[in-house]
Amino acid sequence: MTPEITPTDATLGATVRNVRLDAIDDETFAAVEAAWHAYAVLMFPDQHLTEEAQVAFSERFGPLERSLTKTHTQGDPAIIHLSNVKKDGTLWGADSDTGRLLHGNNFWHTDSSFKRIPAKGSALSAKIVPKTGGETAFADMRAAFDALEPAMRDWLADKTAVHSYAYSQSKVGGMGGITEDEWDSLPPVEQPVIRTHPATGRRNLYIGRHASHIVGEDQEESRRLLERLCADACRPPRIFVHKWREGDLVLWDNRCVLHRGLGHPPDQPRRMVRTTIAGDAGDANEWVA
Repeated sequence: MTPEITPTDATLGATVRNVRLDAIDDETFAAVEAAWHAYAVLMFPDQHLTEEAQVAFSERFGPLERSLTKTHTQGDPAIIHLSNVKKDGTLWGADSDTGRLLHGNNFWHTDSSFKRIPAKGSALSAKIVPKTGGETAFADMRAAFDALEPAMRDWLADKTAVHSYAYSQSKVGGMGGITEDEWDSLPPVEQPVIRTHPATGRRNLYIGRHASHIVGEDQEESRRLLERLCADACRPPRIFVHKWREGDLVLWDNRCVLHRGLGHPPDQPRRMVRTTIAGDAGDANEWVA
């Protein structure tokens, strides 16, 4: 099958049709991977994958991360359930530990940037979609880098930022549900503010809510700068919003894309399944998010 690829009107993202991800051959996969490098975010409508098929497709890109906690897993630690639905069918409240952890996803971030070797990509599939809200927004950090003033590009070129899950979750009150040992396994790490994509050679900003401050700079001033860079980066035409339908799968490149959930009414169920592709060094470190 030859994939039909339709780009969005933004600087990133494309919809891919005429492909079955649970029966993808090597030639079709090569076309999908090339499109992923070009568009950074790919939407695959009407896939309705089993969890096993989602794992198998995701593993075509590399080894998967495993969850450190049982907060979002139900067996296979490579399968992350992002859901406000309890096992008995009732809903977690917004003020519960699970509700606060999920709320953190409503701020611009890239998955696992708080790890020594951060994630390469993520695949998210929709199982239950709320009637109102629940969309996911994506922002192109390649185009954001291109839009920087030359002086700012030069200043950021050798800068590193401290990324910390404890920092980002403390800002939304989402510190519960994680044990002391689990927090101890997630010390702050340093990441370059500017990264070069290994497959395309394009440079991009590497920021988001897990980035606490810039090393060697005044902490509060650098936090304000990071927040301003993020706000300026996440503007049209560098963003698009995906409105989910049950059965959709979206694949994005964590190395050059920020994303955020747009929230939904707490009395409506939403259940998503995520698999996360480990960093380019092939280190499937444990993680928590």
